[in-house]
Amino acid sequence: MKKLLVLIVLLGALFGCKTDFEINAPYDRIPIIYGVLDQGADTQWIKINKSFLGTNNLEYPSVNDSMYFDNVTVKVEEINEDGSIGRVYSLQEKTVNVAQGSGIFFTGSQNVYFFVDSTLDENKEYRIVGDGDGREFSATTNMIESFDFTNNFRIKTLAPGGISLFNSGVYNDVKPAWRQSPDAESYGVVMRFHYTEHRGGNVYEKFVDWNLGEKKPTTSGELETVSNSESFFGLLANTPELKDTVGVTKRVIGTVDFRITSANFILKTYIDVNKPNSGVAFDKPDYTNIEGGRGVWASRYTSEITGRSLSEKTVEHLYNGSYTSHLKFCTDNPAWSTDPYYCP
Repeated sequence: MKKLLVLIVLLGALFGCKTDFEINAPYDRIPIIYGVLDQGADTQWIKINKSFLGTNNLEYPSVNDSMYFDNVTVKVEEINEDGSIGRVYSLQEKTVNVAQGSGIFFTGSQNVYFFVDSTLDENKEYRIVGDGDGREFSATTNMIESFDFTNNFRIKTLAPGGISLFNSGVYNDVKPAWRQSPDAESYGVVMRFHYTEHRGGNVYEKFVDWNLGEKKPTTSGELETVSNSESFFGLLANTPELKDTVGVTKRVIGTVDFRITSANFILKTYIDVNKPNSGVAFDKPDYTNIEGGRGVWASRYTSEITGRSLSEKTVEHLYNGSYTSHLKFCTDNPAWSTDPYYCP
């Protein structure tokens, strides 16, 4: 009887007590900075947000003002070799439209910061310094020494008949080659295919990027990637936006660009750390080079070949090939005006 009485008392004490736990830490505004400089671009864009914390964090990202400081002061300093400050760039604020449904964060419009300059010095470092509502932050990055495609590859893209991806039943290899930069930690190569879509009485300029692979730097010499063009036609066949042909009267084939984008050590490290976890360990390291905040301040460099034409056999295969005949591709090149794939 005594044991039963003790058990009842213990159960009563257990369920009679009420303890409220506050699982959220006190609210704190932490600067979140994302900026990747590229001396090959005429405008440098930087995203400056703040962290948020509340009782329903799932709702906060969709509220525009939950992401921004009330007052931001920020500049970018050019650091000379002796450590002194050279040019100083004051950043301007701009509101940009963001497509609905492109992410969990507020997408009606977002605030970004920028400065215009196409003469950033690849031999110097650049430091961002600022504060958001009194929370100071800073970070420094080196730049990537510029590099370019090899002359041989550039000449091949200028072939009089255009770039041949398909000819006489054969899918050809594409072999971009380039000279290395001593500062690059990785290279990504893309061929961008441009087309003009006529849908529902409207005209849209669009493109599809074909990933030609990634390369790690070597100690010296040139680098090259090799991709068979059959994967390009397969990519087009499986692109959801292209598979949707409702209201499409034609898709006029445009030009192609080749782009090599390199990343410096900071950016490469940030990308590697934030890749999806493929191992059995669930804990991943965290990485940021922002003092007083989170995010990344890094650099990249992009080398481009733009506006190259495709060969007639390639255009014809886009029009009636087994992969893409249903996608309504055609050409407005007057040189082929008597052919069935011509669409003025």
